[in-house]
Amino acid sequence: MRVGRIDRVHCYGRFAIRALEAAKDTLDDRELVACRTAAEFAGELGRVEAVLGLGMPVDDWSPAGRLRLVHLIGSGADSLLPAKGLSPAVRVASARGVSAPAMAEFAIAMLLALAKRVTDVLASQQRREWRPHPPMLVSGATLLVVGAGPVGREVARRGRALGMRVIGVRRTAGPVAEFDETHRAEDLAELAARADAIVMAVPATARTRRLLDAGVLDRCRPGCLVVNVSRGEVVDEEELAVRLRAGSLGGAALDVFEREPLPVTSPLWGAPNTILTPHVSWSSPDYPAQVARLFVENLHRVESGEPVINPVDTAHGY
Repeated sequence: MRVGRIDRVHCYGRFAIRALEAAKDTLDDRELVACRTAAEFAGELGRVEAVLGLGMPVDDWSPAGRLRLVHLIGSGADSLLPAKGLSPAVRVASARGVSAPAMAEFAIAMLLALAKRVTDVLASQQRREWRPHPPMLVSGATLLVVGAGPVGREVARRGRALGMRVIGVRRTAGPVAEFDETHRAEDLAELAARADAIVMAVPATARTRRLLDAGVLDRCRPGCLVVNVSRGEVVDEEELAVRLRAGSLGGAALDVFEREPLPVTSPLWGAPNTILTPHVSWSSPDYPAQVARLFVENLHRVESGEPVINPVDTAHGY
């Protein structure tokens, strides 16, 4: 493990540049290199010691012989991994948890909007039509949160505050304080049969791809609501759209999609009681500054040989 000062800090992408701009006063006299394009970053790869960014356009990290820290500006590591050629000595950290309060607020807001039939109400309003749309009562309902990480736990807290019974699904067995009960992913289909609403809050990995598939969706209670703020890959979008249009599900709110922007040909467009948002649930005014503070702290930890905050487990993919 190399210790000592990192003299050069790179960032890749518009958002990372904003974050690094917020941190520049705390980076002493280090050289700061902003890369806005794939070509710029490729040309700098051999000089990179620490990089802040997301979706770095690298097919092979082998030329990055000086690299000591890769710091992601988001919570997921799917845009980086499997990271061919990346030395095991390189520390990889994420911004996991920074956006958890914002994402949990968003998930609960979307859940309430679906439960209270806001899409139908607004459609009637646009038509100047006086028509009641009976709302669902969330107090006393069962909320299934798939994922018990920072986002899932924040969703669970808010769900319980609304009087919901909250069930959590996680990779490993064992209780989590924010949930009334927890289970492993192998039990998801059985748990879906008990849920009035499902919130997806898991990272995108090989294990979670299309976790909410046709088999699970068919076990859902009639009228069940689905909210996804994690990654589009964890939901089978076509099967979800089929059930929304058939009326077996009560509605869905999706902030993430397997292809972004969502193609105009997607069957999700126009599905009843469905809210589609352009991957904004993570956003908050102070997010760049929070990521910047975390990056600077981890930079100092790498320099002194200490463990980083939010290390990415490359074996599990997050």
